[in-house]
Amino acid sequence: MLDNEIKEQRVLGTVLPAIFLGVAAFLLNVVVSRLVATQREQIAALKALGYANRAIAAHYLALVLLIVAAGLALGVFVGDRLGTLFTRLYAEFFFFPRFEHRIAPALLLVSAGITVATAVAGTLGAILATARLAPAQAMRPPAPGRYRRTLLERAGIQAIGPALRMILRNIERHPLRSALSVAGVAAAVAIVVLGNFFRDAIESIVDTQFNVAMRSDVAVWLAEPADAAMRLELARLPSVTQVEATRFVPVVLHRGHRSERSLLRGYDGRAQLYRVVDADNRASVLDARDLVITDRLADKLGVRVGDRVEAEVLEGRPRRVALTVGATVRETMGLNAYMARDALNRALGDGDLASGFVLAVQRGGEDALLEALKALPRVAGAFSKATMLRNMNEISARNVRIMSTILTAFAVVIAVGVVYNNARIALAERGWELASLRVLGFTRAEVSALLLGELALLIALALPLGMALGWALVHAISALLSSDQFYFPVVILPRTYAWAALAVLAAGAVSALVVRRRIDRLDMVAVLKTRE
Repeated sequence: MLDNEIKEQRVLGTVLPAIFLGVAAFLLNVVVSRLVATQREQIAALKALGYANRAIAAHYLALVLLIVAAGLALGVFVGDRLGTLFTRLYAEFFFFPRFEHRIAPALLLVSAGITVATAVAGTLGAILATARLAPAQAMRPPAPGRYRRTLLERAGIQAIGPALRMILRNIERHPLRSALSVAGVAAAVAIVVLGNFFRDAIESIVDTQFNVAMRSDVAVWLAEPADAAMRLELARLPSVTQVEATRFVPVVLHRGHRSERSLLRGYDGRAQLYRVVDADNRASVLDARDLVITDRLADKLGVRVGDRVEAEVLEGRPRRVALTVGATVRETMGLNAYMARDALNRALGDGDLASGFVLAVQRGGEDALLEALKALPRVAGAFSKATMLRNMNEISARNVRIMSTILTAFAVVIAVGVVYNNARIALAERGWELASLRVLGFTRAEVSALLLGELALLIALALPLGMALGWALVHAISALLSSDQFYFPVVILPRTYAWAALAVLAAGAVSALVVRRRIDRLDMVAVLKTRE
């Protein structure tokens, strides 16, 4: 379990930062590109005065590095806090006597190096654009954009209102920026889907294990295997309505030069209280002879259905038993092997033995039953499924809630960064146009609709793309997290997609409100002044 947790953190610590850094590089590129565009006259003047290209480029590079330095300082602080939080969760879950969080100097250097390299790579094109500016050309205002009919108009669709036509033409005028904006918002949607996927997957695993496979209420295990007739004694205890015997035998399974330690689980052939259930909630019936193993155990041993394996028994007297693989099953946890209990006893040359029992209990009778079990000398222990399920739900719900909240917060930051930056830059670029429309009699709402309608359209395009990207990301993460001991089923409930859409829509709405206030405060006289 601990190995799986370490592997999970390694995977998430690689995939998620790659997404965040990609979006950050895009945002830095947009900001620096806009900065260079607005300061082209000053850049031209500096070049005319004799400043070298590398000096001007170094100025903008220093600005980028200053932003990165501030981000690194904040990132190290937040990372240390989050690391401490997760460390406490693991210490509590695994009962570590001492578990402290420390940031290794090498990790800090690698993180800083990757962050700086990503930021410089993302803004290098905008910075180098300063070197390509000729002083005489840069002294003049940039040429106005060339507009043409939209793709829909060229396709023969003419029933497009003037406002929508202006929005579509502006989007097609900046195809790369529009595509990257859609990709950034889609990445935010995908991260929210990923964060809530773990909740859906764990709920599915818990339901499969505790409601579909384990339908008993109390499990009892013995100090040593005993006659299965003991179930008659257990059936007479208070509130017991049904009893099934089980036998668990530790073994090492051998196939040629390969071997794997496992637990051979013997259930009743058509058990009702403790069943073999795969990841798709399908129950497997154990026949009278053959062995049923998980697909991961079959892969490790290199066996297929019909092959024979040798089981080296680690309990009681030393012995080896040849068994035939009758079927494989895809389970979420463990390298498990199953047989019908009577077939297992015959293979081991034992009588009708059992090492444990599972009991169905009347509602409200568990406490009295657990108390009665203490009086049986052969019973080594017992547990209530309801208590275990409640404890597991509390732990998993809290841990998943924390992870989901953190990833959702990061996704909202990405969405706000992409939407707000695009809106602010669009407002700066189109301020003259919007002010002209206001002078011509357009209302604030109509002018705002031109700018915010473009953002709404980009978000509308990003939502289904982000959900598809989230689905693909979840499958990739699930494949990377799969291990011998654990398999995350890919379960994404409709509420997860709905929550991802709502989170991004809320981030977009907040960004739109901020930009709308700036539009309402637009100084038409100042904006309409012609450049000298």
